[in-house]
Amino acid sequence: MRRLSQRDDRGAVTLLVVLIAPVLILCGTFVFDGGRGMVARGQVQGAADAAALAKATDCSKLPQVTTTGFAAYETNGAVLANVPTCGTGTTTVSMKQTITSTFSLGVGPWVVTRSATAKWGTIGTAATVPITISNCEFSQALLDGTTDIVVYVDDPKPQSGCSSLPGGFSQLSASGCSVEVSAGGTVTGDPGGDLQKEIPCMTNPTAPALPHDILIPMYDAAACQAAGCKGHGPYPIRGFAMFHLTGYSFNGNKNDGTLGNKCPDPSRGKYCISGDFIRFVTSQGTPGPSTDFGVNQVYLFS
Repeated sequence: MRRLSQRDDRGAVTLLVVLIAPVLILCGTFVFDGGRGMVARGQVQGAADAAALAKATDCSKLPQVTTTGFAAYETNGAVLANVPTCGTGTTTVSMKQTITSTFSLGVGPWVVTRSATAKWGTIGTAATVPITISNCEFSQALLDGTTDIVVYVDDPKPQSGCSSLPGGFSQLSASGCSVEVSAGGTVTGDPGGDLQKEIPCMTNPTAPALPHDILIPMYDAAACQAAGCKGHGPYPIRGFAMFHLTGYSFNGNKNDGTLGNKCPDPSRGKYCISGDFIRFVTSQGTPGPSTDFGVNQVYLFS
């Protein structure tokens, strides 16, 4: 009788493992390093975005700051890959990070480079406190040159040197402490409203106690005069300004204001605010064409 014998395949399996193992290791290395590359892309892009906004902020200042420090944005191994400059309202920053191979297999290293472009310019639309100030007041403030000015809502006399209506600012129609305003459009006034209700909106919208800065729409006094607004509006909006609010008096009562018993010049009215227009860089609102009242919006473009 013939005896059947089983073949011993253990040697073949061992040989197969020896041949395939390097391939599996190589594939695993590529997968692992590819994952590291994906993470690096996100990290480098974040660094480029932050650096571009910082550069655009410096570029938007007057005078321009051309020597931006990027060390704070070179995180997670990212380093600056170009020499960003202040263009005409736009700047681009590139960051790069080098990824070395996990195992020395004769491949790599890889360089991950990402770029971000930021722009700056005037604000087209924004949510603001429910008042609007005459552009005439802005012009007079620049001529005045003092630290603080006083703007009266019910001034019976037009400002000298410009064709303003009586009154330097007006209360706007709003259901709360915010109203959406667009440059080139109009906004409705609320002359019969109680100005007292605007105190919380102006004195502490989201900030600590006075003084602080509030974004305010600026209306075209000459156009308003021609249209016969007379406190009711609609107020033609030209752009936005940042007002450094230092005090107010809305009814002549010392308990309802910070300027004492009365506004500085009672003959000009009993509703007034004090402060000054300042240059400011903000991320508020959306970009768009408007008159430049010293406020620049900085935003990522790509």
